[in-house]
Amino acid sequence: MKMGFLYFFFFIICMISFPILRCQDMACHSNDLRALTNFGNCLTSGIDGWNFSTSTCCTWAGVTCDNSTTSSDRVIGLELGKNKISGVLCQSLEDLDQLRILNLSQNFLHGIVPPKLFQLQNLEVLDLNSNDFVGSLPGGIYLPSIKYFDISFNSFNGSVDPTFCKTSPHLQVLDLASNHFSGEVSTSFGRCSSLQHLFLNGNMLSGSFPYGLLQLQYLHVLHLQDNHFSGALNDGIANLSNLVELDISNNMFSGNLPDVFERLRKLKFFSSNSNKFNGHLPNSLVNSPTLENLNLRNNTMDGPININCSAMIHLAFLDVGTNNFQGPIPESISSCQNLSVLNLSRNKLGGEVPYKFKNLQALTYLSLSNTSLANISAALGILQQCKNLTTLVLTRNFQDEQMPSDVNLQFKNLKYNKIGSLPPTLDLSRNKLNGPIWPSFGNLKGLHFLNFSTNELSGPIPDDLSRMSSLEILDLSHNKLSGEIPSSLVKLSFLSRFSIADNQLYGEIPTGGQFLTFPCSSFEGNNDLYGGGAFTSCQLAQRPPPAPLPPATRPPTEKMTIMGLQFGIGAATGFAITVIFCFTSGWVIPKPKARQR
Repeated sequence: MKMGFLYFFFFIICMISFPILRCQDMACHSNDLRALTNFGNCLTSGIDGWNFSTSTCCTWAGVTCDNSTTSSDRVIGLELGKNKISGVLCQSLEDLDQLRILNLSQNFLHGIVPPKLFQLQNLEVLDLNSNDFVGSLPGGIYLPSIKYFDISFNSFNGSVDPTFCKTSPHLQVLDLASNHFSGEVSTSFGRCSSLQHLFLNGNMLSGSFPYGLLQLQYLHVLHLQDNHFSGALNDGIANLSNLVELDISNNMFSGNLPDVFERLRKLKFFSSNSNKFNGHLPNSLVNSPTLENLNLRNNTMDGPININCSAMIHLAFLDVGTNNFQGPIPESISSCQNLSVLNLSRNKLGGEVPYKFKNLQALTYLSLSNTSLANISAALGILQQCKNLTTLVLTRNFQDEQMPSDVNLQFKNLKYNKIGSLPPTLDLSRNKLNGPIWPSFGNLKGLHFLNFSTNELSGPIPDDLSRMSSLEILDLSHNKLSGEIPSSLVKLSFLSRFSIADNQLYGEIPTGGQFLTFPCSSFEGNNDLYGGGAFTSCQLAQRPPPAPLPPATRPPTEKMTIMGLQFGIGAATGFAITVIFCFTSGWVIPKPKARQR
């Protein structure tokens, strides 16, 4: 009785609370079983958890069924993303006429998608991203229930003409990114009235800003980057009042940015980098209260960088590098309390780092390279007070300045940047810095990347650098450093790249530790540097012969004794040679005559 009640209770729960379920004991619909079996047979790889010998396909991995309407389960979901399956899609999938979710993303499927798969009237989610499907989108797409359509990261081609939007009133996400679509974008996009996320990036689309997109009033995310769009940015984007993300980078847009950003009251992300925009920063843009990420890098914009941090209270990322902005580095940026990434490099700026930059306590990445900066001592003294700074790039500045010795480098919190995992970096390459390398750099025990290359630094390499225990990359190449390589550098156990090429160093290259892994090119260009051990084969200077021992100093009496001994040995040797000569030449020594009486 108790068991019967439990079965009855379970049945009621299944019927009322869980109309969509995987029922173990009921066979799935024969049409669905046949469609799935044929689909599996078309693959060149098996699917774990599929058993073609049973009729209960609802128990197969990735299959979801619904038995609320018929005596047998109907397949409503096929979710096999990231299953490493390969092969082609059989037409049998189009027989799954009750299918609501089809997810075959991130596999190794290829070929043409069966056209009738785009006519499943109950389909709400179609996700085929990250495969190798080819061909163009078929005409006559009829997906009246579709909400999510993703065919990104494939090899589809042809034009983009979403005429199916007229019969797909519920479509919210359309992702066609990273394919080979080309040509102009059809105005029929205006019919996608419910669209919230549109991704057309990474194709070969061209023409002006698509006019049809300006009618999508519910659009939250619009990505058009990495295409061939050109012309002006239509000021009709002000109609997209619900826009949160707008990315038009890496195109050929030109002209001034329209001054309409005050009407985009939800915009948090705007990227127009790598286009041909010119003119000044629009007033409505630099006063946007919602923007968090602003990327205008690699254009030809000019004028002052007049960011209003009092209004842009959420700004965390600002990249205006590689433009023609003029004037001093704006002190007003120091009021952007949430700013974590700042790139002002390659502009026509100048002067010194503003003292108030020390207030940028959220800053993790700063690039001021090629901005005609002066006073390196003051710059480092100020920026070391930015306690979260992990990457500092100051290349091509500080012309003909000397490395100061009165700055006590601290930088306490150098650690891996949680945003983007950027390593703690200090890049002072390609300046004209002269003078010695400060021993105080040894205090930067959390630094991972130190680049002093292409300067005019001189003097020895400080032994103190061996205290930079976290250092992974050390580049001192193309300077005028002299002396020997400190043997203590072998203690840098994390060092993976090291270069002292083109200096005036001499002596033997240290061996041991990470030094055994460095190539010969790390040391070339030092005429008096020679290698032992692993560096014997490098084309470096030859090891010098051992120096002769200096002559010992002896007292005068000892000298006389030695001279007498040398004279005696010489005389005896001469007498012996004479005797031998006489004997071998037949010459006889005459006998003495007898004395007469």
